[in-house]
Amino acid sequence: MTKAYDIRIYGRVFNVGFRRYVHRYGLQCNLVGYVENDHADGSVHIEAEGEEADLDRFTLLCGEGTPYSYIIDMKIKAVPPTRKYDSFQEIR
Repeated sequence: MTKAYDIRIYGRVFNVGFRRYVHRYGLQCNLVGYVENDHADGSVHIEAEGEEADLDRFTLLCGEGTPYSYIIDMKIKAVPPTRKYDSFQEIR
């Protein structure tokens, strides 16, 4: 069953390769959606859809971060799947 998460990650997540890291793992976890920086609140914003086990694995990987990132908080909200994505994109 397809599920969807709206995820916000706060901390040192800009200019440390974090968005690229999330993009790579979104693809490896067979998810669709996107990752982008949200300069308004300083977070990385992710919309991800896929199987529940894949989403859970993805959120664990996101929580680990990159060697140069530092995660202070990660907010995960289950949302209804939109089914409007056909791949996982990195928005610049």
